[in-house]
Amino acid sequence: MLKEIVTEAVKEAGSYALSRIGNFGKVTAKSPKDFLTEVDVEAERMIINKIKARFPDASFYGEESGQQGKGRYLFVIDPIDATTNYIKGIPLFDIAVAVYDGDINILGVIFCPKLDELYVAERGKGAYLNGQRIHVSDVEELKRAVVGWNRSNHPPEIIEPSKKVLAKILDHAATLRIFGTGGLDYCYLAKGSFDACITPLAEPFHSAGYIIMEEAGARVTDYEGKPHSLDSKTIVAANPRLHPQILDLVKVEKE
Repeated sequence: MLKEIVTEAVKEAGSYALSRIGNFGKVTAKSPKDFLTEVDVEAERMIINKIKARFPDASFYGEESGQQGKGRYLFVIDPIDATTNYIKGIPLFDIAVAVYDGDINILGVIFCPKLDELYVAERGKGAYLNGQRIHVSDVEELKRAVVGWNRSNHPPEIIEPSKKVLAKILDHAATLRIFGTGGLDYCYLAKGSFDACITPLAEPFHSAGYIIMEEAGARVTDYEGKPHSLDSKTIVAANPRLHPQILDLVKVEKE
């Protein structure tokens, strides 16, 4: 029931987002590098109302509306992940919801409406793309790895450390990709399109991707190698054999 309701909510919000392409309403800057549209706000409201109708005591943590409620289940919502892509006509944007039972991430749903890709993972039940099981790649050598860099706008405090890590990636990995979307980067890791994914400044609203990656076979930690959580500030993800090599790359940040 939980999976079905969240999936319905995410898909309805995705259809709404598609219907508003080219008609975003007022666009405001949350920061010099981060934008907000009327669609973000309305999509989040739609998701919350849909879930509340079946789980009236639920808690919510929305990117636009903040935290509300004190129920057992916490729904973490990114109504439009990659708003800049959405505004600029780039098809790589998504709607994402993670569900936590206490501190445990039990469900992740990410929908890319422009590509009609629905990623779903429940704890212990695997990860799926449009109903088909997905798995991480089996690439074991860093020199063959396609690495996703999961950050497109860099606050001042992470620019210099990120330059060092990026230089290491360019020196040692096969290639680098920066798509500007938190959730979909994680999904591409989960289905084997990326071999590794590095997030120098993680956000809780992308945490639906954590369980999708894990259920696809990835090891997902922070830069210190500690298990991910809703409060993680950094993320490193890869298949278990490649993951230690990626951790070595990010350690340059402390040199």
